[in-house]
Amino acid sequence: MSSRTRARPGTRISSQTIAVDGHTRTFWTATAAGAEAAAPSAVLLVLHGSSQSGMQVRAFSGQSFDTLAAGGKVAVVYPDGLKKAWNHAARDANTVDDVAFLTALADHFHALYGPIPVIAAGYSNGGQMVIRLIHEIPDKLDGAAIVSATLPRPGGLAFADKHLPLPVLLIHGTRDRVVPYRGEGRLWGRWARNPGPSAPETARYFAHRNGITDAPVETVLPHRPESGRTSVRARRYTQEGRLPVTLYTVVGGGHVVPNRRKRAIFVLGRTTQDLSAVEAVADFFPALRQ
Repeated sequence: MSSRTRARPGTRISSQTIAVDGHTRTFWTATAAGAEAAAPSAVLLVLHGSSQSGMQVRAFSGQSFDTLAAGGKVAVVYPDGLKKAWNHAARDANTVDDVAFLTALADHFHALYGPIPVIAAGYSNGGQMVIRLIHEIPDKLDGAAIVSATLPRPGGLAFADKHLPLPVLLIHGTRDRVVPYRGEGRLWGRWARNPGPSAPETARYFAHRNGITDAPVETVLPHRPESGRTSVRARRYTQEGRLPVTLYTVVGGGHVVPNRRKRAIFVLGRTTQDLSAVEAVADFFPALRQ
């Protein structure tokens, strides 16, 4: 394993490599710089979308996840998928084993820092990869966040399931044209012949998987004037003795990572200011709170 570093205000960013399944895999780690630097007590893996890299999703999200690292408690990790993509479904000898890569990362940070919580978050194709991780390596994770991604179409769960519950947070915009909120599952997907599950159906699936039978509670988040024509609804699935699931529906929101620092390009749709993904993640997972 090798590393090189470059500084950012409040954080130290290191690029490292690890050999997995015959490939040299790269990941970037943000930790606190200066007086705040200390061994982190939690790790957040942030998986990029297709045609992105780890550093590109960091920029795409306005470097907002780095605020968790700057506080000195969390190591924020941005892995790189090979050819800027994640193998979120296929399982055969000719496909990249990204489950092995992300398992190796979890093991790497456990070896460095001990049995600290590891939480996986993913955007778009990265969110699809997180869905696979929830099923295949839930014993390596302490929670999962899915942004702008839904369950595969019927028959698409071509991977193993260990049937272990995890707390799951979902964020999805109703005007997402890449992964439609209603579940068509492809660009301009209302004409798709094999529609996939919607964002609400995906949330219900994970609530059922966690054994939650109580009805969800819905609230509307406070509206900020700068959010314009967007708004946010929260649907929370909770039950005593069960791990929670929450879906944030960004009404009017696009295929974006909501943050208060950078708006996505116009073609991806609106970025609300009523919700910040990093704030939602930190609120949902106590291990990430400062």
